[in-house]
Amino acid sequence: MTAVRSARPRGSGTFDPDALRELLAASFEVSAGEPRVVAHTVLDTFDRRLDRADLRLELVAEAGTERLELTRSGQVVANVLTGPWPRWPAMAAALPDGPLKDHVAPLSGIRALLVVGEERRLVRRAELRNTDGKIVVRLDVDDAGLVLVRPLRGYQKEADRAWRLVTTLLEPVTATRAASPAPKSAVDPGAPARTLLAAELTGFLDELRDNLPGTIADIDTEFLHDVRVAVRRTRSLLKLGRPALPAHFRQVWEPQFKWLGDRTSAVRDLDVYQLGLPEMAGWLVAADPADLEPFEAHLAHRRAAERRRLTRALRGVRLRRLLDDWAAELAELGGSARPVDGAWSAGALAHATIAKAHRRVVRGGTAISDASPPEDLHLLRKRCKELRYAMEMFAPVLGAARLRDAIKDLKSLQDVLGRFQDSEVQWTTLRTFAHDMVADREAAQALLAMGELTAHLHAEQQRARTEFAGVFAAYVRPASRLRMERLLGDDGRAAG
Repeated sequence: MTAVRSARPRGSGTFDPDALRELLAASFEVSAGEPRVVAHTVLDTFDRRLDRADLRLELVAEAGTERLELTRSGQVVANVLTGPWPRWPAMAAALPDGPLKDHVAPLSGIRALLVVGEERRLVRRAELRNTDGKIVVRLDVDDAGLVLVRPLRGYQKEADRAWRLVTTLLEPVTATRAASPAPKSAVDPGAPARTLLAAELTGFLDELRDNLPGTIADIDTEFLHDVRVAVRRTRSLLKLGRPALPAHFRQVWEPQFKWLGDRTSAVRDLDVYQLGLPEMAGWLVAADPADLEPFEAHLAHRRAAERRRLTRALRGVRLRRLLDDWAAELAELGGSARPVDGAWSAGALAHATIAKAHRRVVRGGTAISDASPPEDLHLLRKRCKELRYAMEMFAPVLGAARLRDAIKDLKSLQDVLGRFQDSEVQWTTLRTFAHDMVADREAAQALLAMGELTAHLHAEQQRARTEFAGVFAAYVRPASRLRMERLLGDDGRAAG
């Protein structure tokens, strides 16, 4: 093993290079070169997936050369010593084949690697020689006191000895896991509901703004997905919070965010198809995956056209005004939240909203029979989403731990309804794509392959439809009902 290890001064201590050199000189002949500038470009996904896995990916440039290094706790896990390198941002698929790519690609997934940090260090390289005068270890010492011990092949024992000497003065660098998002602070049930609503809606606005630049630049598909999540949650909370929000929110802001949601839907739908194509190709029995290449090209063409329209909307004056005016509206909403007689408290709104949403789910699911049209299941899915959002949004009031099992019960029902609706939507859309491709005189093989995909989707929809009755029965089982009653009270008010 020839791992590179690193150490640094303990705590807030200072680094004494002369003391380190004197210590190493007892076992090695030490020679130090001239200082040189080393540039480090840190790469990670926007949501820091590598950092959360205790990994650090850097493009290191020094003395006219560049290398990629993946480290954990100061030790090099894998590296690539020669390019060419992709232009950042880039997907992990663009990395050179090898161990580094094998480590990074599963973690980054569908997120692009982008520059998240840059720094330049003044580094002096020291060479350690044995009694034969051969270089057996190299040390890189930067101006901040970070020391990298670089073994040479065949001299691991000497590197281990140098490491033991280094760590008598310095401490090994250990991984610093990225901080997890702080849990939401508990909210007093007696606090004004508008305080909670303003805080939640402001959080969604921040998420939307954070992800807009990456969406416009088309860095990866998750930026648009996260924009849509923020918009969808905003729309849901505006609806759920109607009893406590000013009357004009419904007339002014609900249509505004519906407009934004509609503008982003076409590109996202096409993203889902493009991301799902590899899996779809695995469904084929008679056709060959290559037969889907015209369909892939059709999707790319459609997406390019839809993305141009989306980009115009996201860069337009309407959205800029919407976000600025919405921020001002939320600031006023938060500032106006005062405990007054007759005003909704956070606890009252939470319990009333969740109780109503739960009743609608139970009522809607109970009414569904084998003869019910697909639209009834689609409506139930929407009601389940509203209940899920209500429980998540009001968790600071009711307590996340109390809601955890109730959300888990609901998730199984959402999963089967999602499979049913997604299969039908994809089935319908595939037929539309096929008609367009017929008009464009695409090859018959592509259309036949797409026919296989529609057959698979139809079968999956039927499986989900068959499973629904059992899953819904499990959702309304006594244990699940009792959980909700304890959470809300038999009459929908706060329990206890």
